[in-house]
Amino acid sequence: MTARRSALFTPADDAGMLRKAVETEADAFVFDLEDAVPADGKAAARANLRDVVPALDTDREIAVRVNAVGTEQFVDDVDTAVDCGADAVALPMVESGEDVRTAWAAITDRTDDPPRLRVTIETPTGMHAGVGIADACRETGAESLSFGFADYCKAVGAPGTPDRIRARLELLTTEYAAMADVDPVGSVHLDIDDTEGLRRVAERARETGFVGMTAIHPAQLSVINDVFSPDEEEVAQARRLVEAYDASDRDSLRVEGVFLDTATVDRYRRVLERAEE
Repeated sequence: MTARRSALFTPADDAGMLRKAVETEADAFVFDLEDAVPADGKAAARANLRDVVPALDTDREIAVRVNAVGTEQFVDDVDTAVDCGADAVALPMVESGEDVRTAWAAITDRTDDPPRLRVTIETPTGMHAGVGIADACRETGAESLSFGFADYCKAVGAPGTPDRIRARLELLTTEYAAMADVDPVGSVHLDIDDTEGLRRVAERARETGFVGMTAIHPAQLSVINDVFSPDEEEVAQARRLVEAYDASDRDSLRVEGVFLDTATVDRYRRVLERAEE
């Protein structure tokens, strides 16, 4: 899998913003046809994507966030994502494995070279269907699993966006992503000016197992990229530990005070893999 520390959301109804997005330091982009675009602007936003995306000079991943399965915009959105050559389709409001399979069928019916799926769970119904969603992700062309923090808080009637809810969603999402064998991607930090809070959220997400995080403003990208990049000391230690374990004929040993067995050394192998990506 390609490393995507950061993915920048950009509304598709603003062609200028789409072009400027690829000038940022984001590892990937999510061009939005859903929440960021009003109902009367959907058609113009689709036209923007068909016009702008093929002309963009970037080899970084471009995803198009479509409206949810079952909405009247879904089919037209999928057609647009395929026509403009998007690398991925970001699928919101997923509440069942059938939603994932329906979306994948719609995509693969349109092309023999389908974009990948970036699946997002945003409701209690979706979270409770997480095992089935993970199964569907594993069976289809899914590459990542995320959660929608703001929509989930709205669904449960939370006043604001409590951190305790976010922490619970992080744990569930990484578990479902592990079941699906896809990348877990953290949800956006909604306060653009709260750099300290963004770093805290990103660091906890990384500790929980997330490989990256979405952003709603370019100003958030440097912090996100920094947090999700293994530092030189971390990579050097991981390399020493893996080399020592591989050179040993034992199933478990202690190196530099760290206990290593098959399970723990694989964690250090993943650090090296991410650093290489």
